[in-house]
Amino acid sequence: MEQFLRLLPKLGKHLRKGDCGRIGVIGGSIEYTGAPYFAASSICKLGADLIYVFCSNEAAPIIKTYSPDLIVHPGLKPEDVLPKLSRLDAIILGPGLGRNLSLNPLIDQLFNLINQKNIPFVIDGDGLWFVAENVEKFPKNMSSTILTPNFVEFSRLCKAVLDEDNVINCREIKKLEELGIELSRRLNVAIYMKGEIDLIITSDGKVSKCEFEASFRRCGGQGDLTAGTLGLLLFWAKKNSDSFQKSFHEAGIASSWLVRTAGKQAFEKHGRSMNTPLMLEEIPKIIKEIEK
Repeated sequence: MEQFLRLLPKLGKHLRKGDCGRIGVIGGSIEYTGAPYFAASSICKLGADLIYVFCSNEAAPIIKTYSPDLIVHPGLKPEDVLPKLSRLDAIILGPGLGRNLSLNPLIDQLFNLINQKNIPFVIDGDGLWFVAENVEKFPKNMSSTILTPNFVEFSRLCKAVLDEDNVINCREIKKLEELGIELSRRLNVAIYMKGEIDLIITSDGKVSKCEFEASFRRCGGQGDLTAGTLGLLLFWAKKNSDSFQKSFHEAGIASSWLVRTAGKQAFEKHGRSMNTPLMLEEIPKIIKEIEK
């Protein structure tokens, strides 16, 4: 909680629109409209000023109906997306993106942009699939990037990058840490591995473990909340630090605490009926309580 509270910007009349963050979410397909909404809405609940969603043409009208707070841009061609990213403070790639190979030109050019701009960049969900499928084209200077795999996605990345088979059956936390460190070092990115214990790993070999009490429910969408809150918290952390390595750990711990606490509180109220929208409702309550 203390880590999370330290990252929250102080609100006051001195602020202008955008000072607390302009954040972009790239994701959303006709099959998956909830994931980008959950990621973007968590950013909104946490306190960003402007939240943009870049999604497929088919998904845009649906996501627009979910919330008037989100600025939704239809179209995922490079020329539709890249020119609009220049003023953003952090970008989240992947929630509900889909595994459409026609998106490869956008992904390639986006990676090159991040490589040049060095702004906070979170890769989640289907974005991780594109990394695993195109490891040989992944830029080597993505030091502002953090990957947020669940266990299955982590196993896929280990196979693609480290040629490690059978990671899916590994249950030894020490072995998983070692694999995470090597994966982080090889790709020159940070790793936020979601699980019973969340692990934040940086390429310098540092590992933070987050074991805050969480929900027993594993409903879909919880990872999207992590991706969204992590992107905004990483922007806030980096504003106060000249080190991305330090900021990854600060933002990762804060995001883990927030999402786990929201899940715990929603589960205590709703039990098996808990879902991700109910977790979103808990975020403002948590923030209000700790800012008293």
